[in-house]
Amino acid sequence: MPPILFIFILFNFVDLFKLAKYPFMAEAKEWVKEQKVNIEEILFDELYERARQRGIERVKQALEKGIIYDTPLINDVDCAMEIFSYPIARMLVVAVESDYLLRRYALAEAKRAYENMKNEEEDFISYLAKELGVEVNGEKIHFADYLKYAPTWDMKWKLVNRELKNGYVILSKNEVARLIQEAIRKKIYSELSYIFAPPEVKKVFRNEIIAIKSRIAFKDKSVKMKEVKADYFPPCIKSLVSAAKSGINVPHVGRFTMVTFLNAIGMSIDEILKIFSSSPDFNEEKTRYQIEHITGRISSTVYAPPKCDTIRTWGLCYPDEYCRGIKHPLFYYRRRRK
Repeated sequence: MPPILFIFILFNFVDLFKLAKYPFMAEAKEWVKEQKVNIEEILFDELYERARQRGIERVKQALEKGIIYDTPLINDVDCAMEIFSYPIARMLVVAVESDYLLRRYALAEAKRAYENMKNEEEDFISYLAKELGVEVNGEKIHFADYLKYAPTWDMKWKLVNRELKNGYVILSKNEVARLIQEAIRKKIYSELSYIFAPPEVKKVFRNEIIAIKSRIAFKDKSVKMKEVKADYFPPCIKSLVSAAKSGINVPHVGRFTMVTFLNAIGMSIDEILKIFSSSPDFNEEKTRYQIEHITGRISSTVYAPPKCDTIRTWGLCYPDEYCRGIKHPLFYYRRRRK
């Protein structure tokens, strides 16, 4: 076995320190292959104990914090351990057999990359984007990729609110990085969805897997927390739910209003997702991601339902006799339940 602690390979554009920050890159995978390390060595050899511990830390941070934090990279040894920790973390995530963890881990790795990209030169960001199949030119991104990766459920990301020139959407550097973050998330989640962990992984990380499953059971609030009474929905929400179930394409502000309200009264993620399943543009992965982001399952923010004044401004208000004196849809629901 070659002494990995002294191996340093310089690629066309990315050095070892860069690969340690972006271990999902193809060049990082090639670097790992060059080391000719087999699965038994990476799981059992003392030489890789530090990488195994960092791999466990990556998964725990993803689950608990929603982002993976950087670790100090002083020399080539630090970089090597960091790069090896990535495939170890992936094996551990897959071994847990939880789609909730898969989604949360993919997003956490993508968020880490985003934080690092904010300090990178535009040339590297364009290089990274190209590997991901995203057409970026400085602070511009092709409109097709913009529509694919922009969180258009947020009004500020709507294409109509953006400057479009010669087929490219004009953005800031950080906004370009934000869209690449989404491309990274999709890439990692897709890869994890189609791989299996070797049997040895469950033996080596048995205690960690048990602990992680226990935490997931506590954190994953996709189960219904309390009984939901649809008969007591305010008319604006009833109208939105009815439209979604009928296959009518509900506008962004309507979807946002409906998701925040249903989450606030205790409806589960799967139940909310089911409502959208009849939509003409329904995409389960994308819709689940949007719902989990709005409800704070995979983000640090739980969005509150808009007030009645806002809903009225959006043209979604259809008041009935119970709406008199009501300033928020949740007040309507609570009053009706009482």
